Parts: sequence; C-alpha cells; structure tokens
Amino acid sequence: MPLTHRVDKVLQGYTIPKGTVIIPNLWSVHRDPAIWEKPDDFNPNRFLDDQGQVMKKETFIPFGIGKRVCMGEQLAKMELFLMFVSLMQSFTFALPKDSKKPNLTGRYGLTLAPHPFNLIISKK
Repeated sequence: MPLTHRVDKVLQGYTIPKGTVIIPNLWSVHRDPAIWEKPDDFNPNRFLDDQGQVMKKETFIPFGIGKRVCMGEQLAKMELFLMFVSLMQSFTFALPKDSKKPNLTGRYGLTLAPHPFNLIISKK
C-alpha cells in the first residue's frame, strides 16, 4: 500500500521531500538471499518449526507492517486455508510426463505474473 511522506527527510544521503509517494517493494524483501535461504525455491518448510508447527517470520510481510497492516489479514488467511484444503481434498495435481518444472521467476508487467505451464488436475 503506498504512503505519502509527511515531512522532508534525509535517508542515507537522499532527500525525500514531503508529499513523496512511497511504494515499498515487498517482492525484493521476500526474495532477498540475505534473509531467505534459496528464496526462489518453493519450500513451504521454511515456515515450519522442528515440530511441524507454523511459525511467524517477521520478514514475511505480504499484508504490510505497522500502522498500515491490512485489516483483513486474518480473514484472508482463513479464506486461503479453506480454499487450499478444499482443493487438496477434492483434486490431485501433477505435471504432465516429460515436462519441466514450472519457471518460478515470473513475468514482469503491470503485475508479476507466472510463466505459462501445463498441469494435470484430476478429481479424487
């Protein structure tokens, strides 16, 4: 979520004038190899502790942080969980034989979109 700077500020030698619109680059935070081991690899285990329990990573901030955190974060997480569980209970997902793993780098445009890939979805 963009924010408007309220006062003139100098940050690391750069002047940020009052009224400047600031749009944080969350993609770069979530792909920083200094924070995440192999950030471009799909690894859900990075969010689990030794007992398999979900742990909160302070550097994972898709809903923002501080005063501007998304009010709907908990609702969104519940909806995503229910949708994901429903899909996993009802379908199996597989790559076609002899196909490569999907390219996870994304395509840049107005948004970051996935590269096209084929997937076999079968009803259980």
